[in-house]
Amino acid sequence: MRELYELCGGDPELVFSPYCWRVRLALLHKGLSFDSQPIRFSDKAKLAFSGQPLVPVLRDGEAVVSDSLAIFRYLDQRYPAKPLLGDALSSARLELIDQLTRHILPTGLLKGLVLQIHAAIDPADRDYFRESREHKLGVSLEQFADPVAGQALLQQALRPLDAVLATQAYLDGAEPAASDYLVAGFFFWAWSLGEQPWPGESPVGLWFQRLLGQYEAQLGPVKRAA
Repeated sequence: MRELYELCGGDPELVFSPYCWRVRLALLHKGLSFDSQPIRFSDKAKLAFSGQPLVPVLRDGEAVVSDSLAIFRYLDQRYPAKPLLGDALSSARLELIDQLTRHILPTGLLKGLVLQIHAAIDPADRDYFRESREHKLGVSLEQFADPVAGQALLQQALRPLDAVLATQAYLDGAEPAASDYLVAGFFFWAWSLGEQPWPGESPVGLWFQRLLGQYEAQLGPVKRAA
């Protein structure tokens, strides 16, 4: 059985890493079942077998793969039916999309979500989360949190997505594939934290609802934070 090691909140069913959501969606695309292995921030010793400290990690028999894009490539190689990436050119383009989405989109969302994350994680992890994030951000969580500024950044990120999704159902065309899951991981991250900071009737909002509906039809409702 495949095992997916993924970051969880105080409730082990609350999965909120956008990179873990990418892999969940990719496994669903392939029709592959998996056992979730929830990892808290203080549980990183459980990932020692992977040779690195970050989630997601997929263990598939003897194979151990970390990093969401590496997992996408592994899944296409090991399970070629219903490809995620397609050819090598598509794989290279996905690297560009990943770099473009790593900045403005997650930053805009994080400004509205960071305090919800702090509240949703296990109390034993909160000091670590605060210290590590404040070191990286250079300010306190409270100073960084700014839903208004975050919404402005998010709107910038949504414009090109809306423009594409106004003309086609998915970023990859008529059916979803790797580009959709790479970007949608951030939307599922916000959704699992109880937020939807994008218009529900916008092209992006309707796209997310299609992906959410496909996920929940097969795996049940997404666990959301209060």
